[in-house]
Amino acid sequence: MTHDSADHSTKDAAHKHLTLDRNFDDLAARFSRTIYATPRGQLRLLALAQDFNDLEIPIERATVLDIGGGQGQFSLQLAKQGASISLCDVSQEMLSLARDLFAAEALSLNSQCCSLQDASSAYPQQFDIVLNHAVLEWLEHPFEALPLLAARVRPGGWLSLMFYNLHGHEWRQLMNGRTHAPKDANPRLRREGNAPQHPLDPDAIEEALTQLGFSVQRWRGIRCIHDHMHQKIRERIGQEAVNKSDLEVGLQEPYRRLGRYVHFLAQRNP
Repeated sequence: MTHDSADHSTKDAAHKHLTLDRNFDDLAARFSRTIYATPRGQLRLLALAQDFNDLEIPIERATVLDIGGGQGQFSLQLAKQGASISLCDVSQEMLSLARDLFAAEALSLNSQCCSLQDASSAYPQQFDIVLNHAVLEWLEHPFEALPLLAARVRPGGWLSLMFYNLHGHEWRQLMNGRTHAPKDANPRLRREGNAPQHPLDPDAIEEALTQLGFSVQRWRGIRCIHDHMHQKIRERIGQEAVNKSDLEVGLQEPYRRLGRYVHFLAQRNP
């Protein structure tokens, strides 16, 4: 194979990956209503903020790259604490919503429309903090993305990685009567874009990060209580009590393994 042929082959493979990866242009407005503006979305933000606070990660004047940042809700929190935010997403609709959020707070946002696979070209420098939240599970080849994320983190910097949890997915399937506990998304929901494509095993992700020169300093399950508690019980005890319990249990074995999402804060070795 000639060099030109190999180059075209690589580009064709990358293009194929991108066509299989999920783009949320068609769901941006719905996500704003059904995830970020709901108790489960607020719980996600609370969990992320607590992890950053507990580990005392420096935010003021930190350079942050949010890859697949969507509407930028958590990046906005960091920007309010003095961080400099760069954000990319493959969805123009998501980027438009992120720009509006930052503009409403009179905060600066460096944003570009590009895929995770192209983030290194758009942002060739390294950052103090790299965020990648609820992205991996929508990729056709999620583990191939980890070295790309790792390369954007400076030595001693932090990777904040949140992903859809295989164990939480399987447990939810069992509680819904699907006793075979399928490991992949429901095919119909996957076609309609409402279910992550690839639930991920947190142990496998941690091992991959270790091999890339990272040390996981925080391992949290998110929505360990909320998603498995009957709605009537949540309503009876109140969302504040649910959140408090979820934030506590999400740091404890074995309960954290039942979270719908897992959040890792991993530090790159100096």
